[in-house]
Amino acid sequence: MKIWRRACKIGSLMLLSAAIAACSGGRGGAEQSGNRSSSSPAGGISAPDNITAVTITVMTKDRFLAEAEQKFEAANPGIDIQISELVPADTSSGDKVIIKSGGDADSGPKPEDVEKYANTVNTALMSGKASDIISTEYLPVDEYVDKGLLADWNELAAQDSGFDKAGYYENVLYGVSQGDGWYGIPIDFSLDFLLGDASLVEQNGLNDDTWTWDQFIELLETAKAEGKFGIAMITPEKLLQNLAEAVYGQLVKRDGDKAVFDASLFQTYMENIKRLYDNDLATPDGIGPENASFQYHTLTGPMEAALLPRSDGSPQAWIKPPGTGKDAAKGIPFQSSRVLSLNAKSQVKEAAWSFVQFLLSEEMQSSTAMRSFSVNKAAAKAKLAETQEMLARSGSGDGADGPQISMRSKDGSVITPTFSDEDIEKVLGLLSTASQYSNRDPQVLSMIAEATTDYFSGSKSAAAVAGSLANRINTYLNE
Repeated sequence: MKIWRRACKIGSLMLLSAAIAACSGGRGGAEQSGNRSSSSPAGGISAPDNITAVTITVMTKDRFLAEAEQKFEAANPGIDIQISELVPADTSSGDKVIIKSGGDADSGPKPEDVEKYANTVNTALMSGKASDIISTEYLPVDEYVDKGLLADWNELAAQDSGFDKAGYYENVLYGVSQGDGWYGIPIDFSLDFLLGDASLVEQNGLNDDTWTWDQFIELLETAKAEGKFGIAMITPEKLLQNLAEAVYGQLVKRDGDKAVFDASLFQTYMENIKRLYDNDLATPDGIGPENASFQYHTLTGPMEAALLPRSDGSPQAWIKPPGTGKDAAKGIPFQSSRVLSLNAKSQVKEAAWSFVQFLLSEEMQSSTAMRSFSVNKAAAKAKLAETQEMLARSGSGDGADGPQISMRSKDGSVITPTFSDEDIEKVLGLLSTASQYSNRDPQVLSMIAEATTDYFSGSKSAAAVAGSLANRINTYLNE
């Protein structure tokens, strides 16, 4: 954000915990707690007449956005990027990269912060005072589209001869919103995978490209016969959430303008997953490959892709989680820590597009501030190669000026991680399978997570939970 000294001579500078510093002369909507250009729907800072202000509302402004803002404004002095955040980034660990293992790794914002952010954005959108660009990774994009609140990025991309969609993972880039419109652009992405014994899958005549949950359960029973847990490091609630994300299109069916939650199908899924834990086929405990055939992990970036398969001493393989036939054929569900949508009422759409395109550029997607996987193919490959080089320097002892990376096995021996060209190609192959956006409607998924705790704790029956949940979700979806 550029600082306009002349504009701020009158008035006072106020610092708010969830807002960008602003000097607005009495104008501005509190809903977005940020600054607005005079050319935008809501008021705020008035930049000089020859400057276009593009306002952005995000949950948290991370290092990647801060770097992009600085570089973009230096290259485009006629555009002022103004970013408003609700929850400041946690910088307590500095530049340290912390890799969390298991399907229950807590890497997202607090539920109360998500709810506050959703309410803030909803109020601003409905009042016509929202920012030009809105971060919507925790918001129901399709619902906003139905209400005509978001603009289609396709209209701007079509006018830009320099934009080549073939340079990106297209299934991810266009995978957030349904239909032909492009209403949410993921800037990065991550995937949930199983880590384990690929030979067990192959020996039982299965293919992780097409296997179903029923086949997966049968395979876990085979693992138990060999004295192992089938799957470890994930709670039943989280496993059910992952399944609900993968089969969301089957659980929530639309008939015209009406949406219906399939309570019967969901009840079946709950009962099947509970049986896994009741029969010792699954455990939330963190146990190694010698005692469990599979572990659930979130594959968030290049370093995890390199280290996790060797973290227990014996090499393991990344395996695609089971789907349910039709959904499995669509590819692996993906998440994104940053999805950007365009306010339909924005009057600076071209400038907004130019900034988002810069975020998608190989320059920014290759930034060290990009911790997840890049949607830009060239950048994704470059960052994997960078990880390979970093590990090679560390292992050879030549990394005096960089991080020293090593792991220890359970017997205490030092493991020097490596990342081969073949490993890189395998990871690139995994990235190309991503195609289903798993956070389709965060509110529905939140309701599922909240309700199923009662079932797995034994306080309510599966039928009671599924029925009550269907009533809540149907009311929400059709209100």
